[in-house]
Amino acid sequence: MKKFRLLVILSFLMTAIGASAQTEVYQSLNGPLQPLHVDGNNLKDPFGNKVVLHGVMDTPSPYFNNNRWGNSCSSVQDAKKAVVYFDKLFTAITDSTKGAYCNLFRLHLDPCWLGRSSTLAAGFTQKDGKTYDPHGNEVSGEANISKFSKSHLTAFLKNLYVPIALKALDHGLYVIMRPPGVFPGYVEVDDYYNDYIMTVWDIVTQNDSIKKYAGQIMIELGNEPVTLRAKGGAESEEALHDFFQPVVEKMRSNGYEGVIWVPGTGWQGNYRNFAKYGITGDNIGYAVHNYVGWYGGNDKQFSIWGAGTYPINSAQGMEAYSEEFRASCPIMGTNPIVITEVDWSPEKEGTGHYNEHGDWVLSNYGTWATGTTSGWGAAYKYTLDKFGNISMTLSGTGCYIDIDSYIKNNRYNVVPAFKTAMEANGLDPHDASGVACFEWYADYFKRDYSASERYQPLQVVPENPFEFDSECYKHDILYVNTTKSTSSYKANIAMKSGGFAGWRFEEEEGIDISGCKYIVITLLRSPSAQVEFRLYDSANYWDEPYVVQLKGKKEVKIDLEAIQTASGKTLDLSRIRLAGFQSGADQSLYIKDVFASVDGETPATAIGSIASDNALQGGQHYSVGGQMIPASQSGMHIIRYKDGSVRKVIK
Repeated sequence: MKKFRLLVILSFLMTAIGASAQTEVYQSLNGPLQPLHVDGNNLKDPFGNKVVLHGVMDTPSPYFNNNRWGNSCSSVQDAKKAVVYFDKLFTAITDSTKGAYCNLFRLHLDPCWLGRSSTLAAGFTQKDGKTYDPHGNEVSGEANISKFSKSHLTAFLKNLYVPIALKALDHGLYVIMRPPGVFPGYVEVDDYYNDYIMTVWDIVTQNDSIKKYAGQIMIELGNEPVTLRAKGGAESEEALHDFFQPVVEKMRSNGYEGVIWVPGTGWQGNYRNFAKYGITGDNIGYAVHNYVGWYGGNDKQFSIWGAGTYPINSAQGMEAYSEEFRASCPIMGTNPIVITEVDWSPEKEGTGHYNEHGDWVLSNYGTWATGTTSGWGAAYKYTLDKFGNISMTLSGTGCYIDIDSYIKNNRYNVVPAFKTAMEANGLDPHDASGVACFEWYADYFKRDYSASERYQPLQVVPENPFEFDSECYKHDILYVNTTKSTSSYKANIAMKSGGFAGWRFEEEEGIDISGCKYIVITLLRSPSAQVEFRLYDSANYWDEPYVVQLKGKKEVKIDLEAIQTASGKTLDLSRIRLAGFQSGADQSLYIKDVFASVDGETPATAIGSIASDNALQGGQHYSVGGQMIPASQSGMHIIRYKDGSVRKVIK
């Protein structure tokens, strides 16, 4: 199959990222920290590089910080001490000379600074020393927001949370802010907790620094929703959407344009309803939690009824585990994912605890979950590598480095968490998250990172971009729809109800079919159930596409000069990013061919944005690995020209 040259205008010209792109660059101690945005199901930098981030979570709390910087959280002086403490931690977790390679920090806006109101919030009651929320349910700890103070959030946003975030940026760490506290066990759309989440992010996204560095400071809308119902208490597939969509819109109306990470229910383990009712708008990702014992996998085996039972670190176990994770988080095909809580260390004699699901967790070396890298960790790492668009933060800085060793040794002794104690007990320290993530993060740091000088291999688009055997075709954009071919048809797609299979064009310029007049779709059999062909001029599946119905038809000839979306929008045919089939039922599609055409009968050739040679003089040549090479060298060349464009040429 002939490969054609593809012109890519780099996104730093900001003509292809979209209106919500962030152009502000933060000058960190480690060099420019480029703004990130969502493109399809990936994070990307302004140069079109896919970015996957890795780091830790932490919270400015005297209790959770073991009083290392103080034991009070009530004054500006207390806040200054906490900022100094976190600056030290950021130095440690980014010290590559000691093997530490974090580039992401999840910042909890800890509520210990904010519960200062002198009166109970409306609807809350107290009896016998217990607090009850407006639903009549007992709430305690961080789920109790009965004395939340908006004025304290405004004050400590200025004096604590934003200064910590900016210190993180100084050290080359992107930031995800999560709101104060945790979801109570039960909430409803438009209830008191929905108002609370709206209030928190309304205040935060009015802050000038948060808006200025929205490309580096991201926001996670909530922490561990459990049960979330529609207004009035009814179960609804739309409840998650209806709870969070207005919050997103409020944040956007305040001028915040950065990446927003949306949580699911079941302690951030269930995202199935988002596959039907996703959050709309630009720069949306989903924040997931993952611990040993979740998604069918413990440290010994994977076991789900109907999916089999296998050793967790066997080939079958790792694959089954990854697919159960995908089944719980189907939106990973449409949006990027970040796992904002995960940790593990082996069993150790001592006192265990019950986790959020009520399961007993054996005592370990200092993590929430008990497990090993060689057991459950093998399936977890397999999942990260298989899907390639999952960022992560460990559940605490102390799950990555030995904090006390670092602090006591004047900030020079950066040691992986649990290493010393495990070696003293004759255990392999690689079996805990500390040493394992030192190794993983160092490896990940070499790929999928942001850099203006780096050019990832460009996607190869065939002359007919709608081929089923090209790297552009994805059978699992939404749900896993299997595809096979025979001599009678190009593709038999076994579609899931609600599934989407088709072509994702990764370059932010997409493909140019503006010179064509038709897209022709021929089927061996006419579908008996509803199925649509969709065409997008954005990489966002949740944007409005052009739609044509295929039910009962064996051939469809789409007149590209007449297409409009349901709302009357005209697609930009010079920048097609996504195209494919959406099924309304479990069914098989037998497709003979799909192609763009000038005459409606034969496939067009050399589709794409091809620059004239006269317009592109000179240019620096790179290999697909990003190394500078001579212009005379044979093979694939990625050429960057003086006008900022990049083209891919085979010599």
